[in-house]
Amino acid sequence: MALPRVINGMLRTKAIYSVSSRSVVSHEPWKPGPYPKTEEERLAAAKKYGLLPEEYAPHPDDGLGFGDYPKLPDIGQDSKSEYYPWDCPEHNRNFGEIMHVHSDMWGSDKGDPNYREKARYPDWQRVLSLFAAVFGISGLMFSGDYLCKRYKPYMPKQWPQENVKHFTYSDKYF
Repeated sequence: MALPRVINGMLRTKAIYSVSSRSVVSHEPWKPGPYPKTEEERLAAAKKYGLLPEEYAPHPDDGLGFGDYPKLPDIGQDSKSEYYPWDCPEHNRNFGEIMHVHSDMWGSDKGDPNYREKARYPDWQRVLSLFAAVFGISGLMFSGDYLCKRYKPYMPKQWPQENVKHFTYSDKYF
């Protein structure tokens, strides 16, 4: 009986909440800063992201809010080598590697920006084969339905007597 009283007292004094708020992680160091306008800000941003100054190029300042985040080449997770010894092989990433701005869209279970380069057939052939398959199968079904009957031809129902009602319910509902 004492344990629920202790837990209730901790909840009233908010002891659990104060303990859990001490271990909050701040993401402020990883947030992009303002767009670099001077060469010193550009060099500081390149150092912040661990890039050489000649490799660093920020996104254009078009109001989307990318700030000083570096503009990286469009390489999805599926375009990276699966035989390279990655630190995180399920995501094809190394520890400390800069992530692309759109990396949330380019996972192995999502889209790949370079799918046209790796595709076996061009887009028009894939769309054409889809329509050929759909319309070919539906054409076969309709022609088969027209040429071959799918039901057995039955004779009309034979009743013991003509013009006699063969049901037990009343006519007042009809």
